[in-house]
Amino acid sequence: MAALSFQDVSYSYPGGARAALDRLSLDVEPGELVLLLGESGCGKSTLLRAALGLVPHFHGGRLAGRVIVGGLDTREHRPGELARAAGLVFQDPEAQLVAEGVVSEVAFGLESLATEAGRIEARAEEALMAVGATGLADRSTGSLSGGEQQRVAIASVLAMGQPLLLLDEPTSQLDPVAAEELLALVTRINRDRGVTTVLAEHRTGRLFGEADRVVVMDSGRVSFSGTPPEAARRLARDAPWLLPPVTQAFIASGRQELPLTVREAKRLLGARAEPQAVAGPAGDVAVRLERVWARRGQADALRDVTATLRAGAITAVMGENGAGKTTLALVAAGLLEPRKGRVHTSGRSGYVSQNPAHHLLRETVGEEVAHALELAHIPAAERRRRVSDELERFGLAGVAGRHPHDLSSGERQRLAIASVTVGRPAALLLDEPTRGMDGLRKLALADLLRSLAADGTAVGLVTHDADFAAEACDLVTTIARGRVLADAAPRSVLSEGAFFVSQVGLATGRARTSEAAAWLRATAGERLHA
Repeated sequence: MAALSFQDVSYSYPGGARAALDRLSLDVEPGELVLLLGESGCGKSTLLRAALGLVPHFHGGRLAGRVIVGGLDTREHRPGELARAAGLVFQDPEAQLVAEGVVSEVAFGLESLATEAGRIEARAEEALMAVGATGLADRSTGSLSGGEQQRVAIASVLAMGQPLLLLDEPTSQLDPVAAEELLALVTRINRDRGVTTVLAEHRTGRLFGEADRVVVMDSGRVSFSGTPPEAARRLARDAPWLLPPVTQAFIASGRQELPLTVREAKRLLGARAEPQAVAGPAGDVAVRLERVWARRGQADALRDVTATLRAGAITAVMGENGAGKTTLALVAAGLLEPRKGRVHTSGRSGYVSQNPAHHLLRETVGEEVAHALELAHIPAAERRRRVSDELERFGLAGVAGRHPHDLSSGERQRLAIASVTVGRPAALLLDEPTRGMDGLRKLALADLLRSLAADGTAVGLVTHDADFAAEACDLVTTIARGRVLADAAPRSVLSEGAFFVSQVGLATGRARTSEAAAWLRATAGERLHA
């Protein structure tokens, strides 16, 4: 019997104009590790929610066909019953947290399953250890950063020990080391304990080669299902942006090999090039923090920080979870007053938080984008033109009349950014903007940020996504424990760093895919000539 079975399943959300799942059939065998891919809005999150009965019991809407999980039909069993068979880690961890304390949060699911009282605390502590979060045990959930919330949410599900583990973008808010550790943990749980695992992920570099099967979704249907090498050959032709960055570099170079991991790429190349120094632009200062101390909660999140955002440049702000990146962005945007130090700005700043739901207040997508222009008293005709341009720019023109909360997570993220950029701020601070975005939308976002920078905007990009930072940014500011380690360093550091380094940088010594592809072409030519 399959661990999870979708049998000709169709589903539409209440008021949805199109089906989120469209006659979808899929069987996941016991012990499989399945990587679920597809563009934002293709139905991945809906599939995972349907596997736990949240669709339709919680979300409502119309469901046809059958979903069987652990032998239970989701039409006949409520999510509380199904939770014994499957656990789901949501894309937005804040929406999953229910308790005030971290240990209480991890213990909550165990209590719901009527676990023996004497075993609950030990299992909760073990789960926190498994995700590297024992240091958070005495914290309140409200004081956690986005990445810390994600770890706690994952620990809460792991503690319950269900035979089927469902994960929706689990690394989207984790720094590279934490993401590596988490995916190694997920793989170990699958391989050693036989826990069937279905994982939806846009950052495919770490897991593509580890999966037993890759399932690609398109418009609510399964468009492909096969082994990772089979999927690579298919996607190289149809959707290369869904592949790991190192694979994309080989495709862009015109070479026939399709390595799925850094290790495979290095084996094919034999050697890694020396990192290439790339100087960053030196535009006028748009925002400068001078010896800033800032507090969030009871502790200083920034300690004697000096940092700069330059007009016409995209600066990645990078550091481990809880390092102070978001606090730096809030201070730079003028949304948090430092307790010591000074902030100099050349004009108005815009900020987009890592949770797009915090920005969305109006009834339709179009109204949301128009809101900032209304507050600025922009004339109606000019307002309509700018809103139309911004919706088109972000690929949201087709959903202008929909309610923002009916959008996919990736669509909501793009909407939140559009609602700020429509006002043309002098400096734009983005906190984890690629969370929930597929590879194609990331490419579009990188192009958009470059166009904003070309117009003179200073862009600050708080991100854990080293591959995206390498593609999009010009400069890098690194931060650890509230202190800046390096300010406005060239992006070439992403090909040589120990902590933040792009996948193509690890394999080729070139941070960007285009640079790596050029080097790969030259390398292939040299070998052919020899």
